Amino acid sequence: MDMSHSDQNNLRPEQWLLIVLIGIGLTMCFWLDLWLGGGLIGGDIYTYFMPQKSFYADSLKQGLIPLWNPLVGHGYPVVAESQTGLFYPPTMILYWLLDVNTAYNVNHLFHYILVFIATVAVARELGLSLTAGLFASLVFVYSWFPPRCCLEWAIITGAYLPICLWMLLRYQKTGKVLWLWGLSGCLTLQLLAGHFNLAFITQLTLFTWVVACFATDFFVSKTVETSAVSMFTKKAFWPGAAIACGILMASVQLVPTWVMKQNSQRETTSSTEFDPEYGHLPPEYISQIVLPWYWYTNPVDLDSRLGQMSFLSSKSGTNAVEAHLYFGILPLILAVSGVYFIRKEKVQLAGIDRRSLFILAGLGLFGLIYAAGLLVPVMQHIPGFGFFRGPGRYGILTTLAVACWAGYGLDQFLGKFSPGLKRSIVPVLFILTVLDYGWVSQRITYAFMVAETPIPLREKSPVRAMLANQFPPARVFAPGPNLLTTTGVASTPVYLGLGPAEYFEPELIYPSRAESAGNQQAEPDQLHLQDDQLRWLQNAGVTHILSFAPPALNDRLVKLVWQGYDPFLNAAWGRKEPLYLSKIEGSRGRASWENSGDSDSNQENIRWLKYAPDSMTLEVTAATNNASQENSTLILTDLYDKDWVAFLDDQPIASDRYAGMFRSVSVPAGKHVLRWEYYPKSVSLGKWISIVFFTIWLISGLAFYSVVYRRNQLQRQKLSESKG
Repeated sequence: MDMSHSDQNNLRPEQWLLIVLIGIGLTMCFWLDLWLGGGLIGGDIYTYFMPQKSFYADSLKQGLIPLWNPLVGHGYPVVAESQTGLFYPPTMILYWLLDVNTAYNVNHLFHYILVFIATVAVARELGLSLTAGLFASLVFVYSWFPPRCCLEWAIITGAYLPICLWMLLRYQKTGKVLWLWGLSGCLTLQLLAGHFNLAFITQLTLFTWVVACFATDFFVSKTVETSAVSMFTKKAFWPGAAIACGILMASVQLVPTWVMKQNSQRETTSSTEFDPEYGHLPPEYISQIVLPWYWYTNPVDLDSRLGQMSFLSSKSGTNAVEAHLYFGILPLILAVSGVYFIRKEKVQLAGIDRRSLFILAGLGLFGLIYAAGLLVPVMQHIPGFGFFRGPGRYGILTTLAVACWAGYGLDQFLGKFSPGLKRSIVPVLFILTVLDYGWVSQRITYAFMVAETPIPLREKSPVRAMLANQFPPARVFAPGPNLLTTTGVASTPVYLGLGPAEYFEPELIYPSRAESAGNQQAEPDQLHLQDDQLRWLQNAGVTHILSFAPPALNDRLVKLVWQGYDPFLNAAWGRKEPLYLSKIEGSRGRASWENSGDSDSNQENIRWLKYAPDSMTLEVTAATNNASQENSTLILTDLYDKDWVAFLDDQPIASDRYAGMFRSVSVPAGKHVLRWEYYPKSVSLGKWISIVFFTIWLISGLAFYSVVYRRNQLQRQKLSESKG
């Protein structure tokens, strides 16, 4: 591509304003309840994202940046799990300043507007008209993202795919290094937002784009350069360095995740929880792009239908959201017509970036094949590909390609009509497409908008009032993994996409009788625990059980302490029957002595002084008449992690793994202050790497800007002298 090419696609300020206003207007069409203070419910919203964000918001408002979440199960490292987006600036600012529901909605809407603007910018760089760019953006944003609204990371990280591509295209067109500087910063933001699947797809796209452009310039276009080295430096090395710098600046997020991955269900051999082929697009289901009414009219049994497909389909499971790939009938027709038009010799191609359109088409074809799961058995062994499941997500590349080709087809189609007729056709085309996507997004989704969302009601939760500030801290066995933690109460079982291996080892987790995998609590008419289940709960420090049924009469160790309707929990679960809160007798609780007799003596001489996400302090008195051993063993039923450091009377002591999962320390006789502090070495290492490369990035940006500023000053001076 000629770097001296005049920039024909710059947008005027009033055009940028129009794009922003249309982007905002479309969010009102699709997400009006979010604008009005409602919210989303269903899917992973209240089992994954709201629990994380509630804990995060509560910590920020207390002046803390939490590195450990002690509420989910027995705790997990927040940064390493990634999906809280701890260091992502928009998330941090919004959850610090706003209530949880408003912050969630604003984050959601902001990224819809952001990705809409960025996609228009990409389309303009490809040479499309503003009208075609707006249409391409409508196709990309509102065909792919709304069905995935139950996956917060999809819109937050997915927004950066067109942003990064636009910056790369700008650099290739103008040769200005400042665009690569911006590209590095955007890649960092995408990675800090958490859940790296779409970030990996973005990096793959950028790498492919750089290689393809360099190869065509070097071998096909025969672009005149001073040397091959100069061409490589300008078109491959500097873009590659920018991508690498962006990744390294996000080390504070990436290093902890990489370290935890080594001790997660992704690496353990005894767990079958992780399947990289899960969430593929069955080849038969590709017909949804032309037969949406056949598949979407009755979406209730769609998941089971997808599971029964056999033609070239993977044996791994999938679901309708992960396998969704629909562009709209009219956009598909325009995209196909675009391929026809670009092959015609007489077609007007002024300003059209043919090469980029064809690269995009190649990426779209790869995305379709990979989404179908056909390449996963081989490519899962290539670094990066095997880290994620959900190959259907690669359909985002196919959608972007079809969107841009549809925009190109629209330009060629409208070129055959008079200006007056164009003004009549375009609104009709936009409205029909919006209606099409609106119909689909209401059927293919696991989350739905509601005018009144449950999360503001958590302050009115009687369960929260009884247990949230209890000392010693309570831990509850409850249905709906993670949801109860939204009230500030620790609960088990857990639901984590990337979690410590201990939560997935069959010999360590709750011995469930539930038939479905992962459902660790059955809900019979009468709550009755088997002996091994009750023993597990007692040993795991579970103090209470929350259920939809009262304890059975023969459960003498499970005592009912409250029953009734919880405004928050009942609404979040969508259940109208009363809840029952029972206390477990004989539980270890959060801390206990190893060889105490009954439960009362087990808690004696343990006084909680502090319980915070990254720090906890107890005052303990070890027995003085222990004849069998010099020291007593104190068990903390929080998850063992080597980065938790124990101090006895301010002196470091060894903290050991107990029963494969918990922490224990040896305490000498007498009264002591026992403290645990969380010092994650991976976060510290990642932080310093991020600081180093952020400093390099910042200094280089200032240097590039100063060069451009001086150059502009000289140009203005020469222009002034010539006029004088």
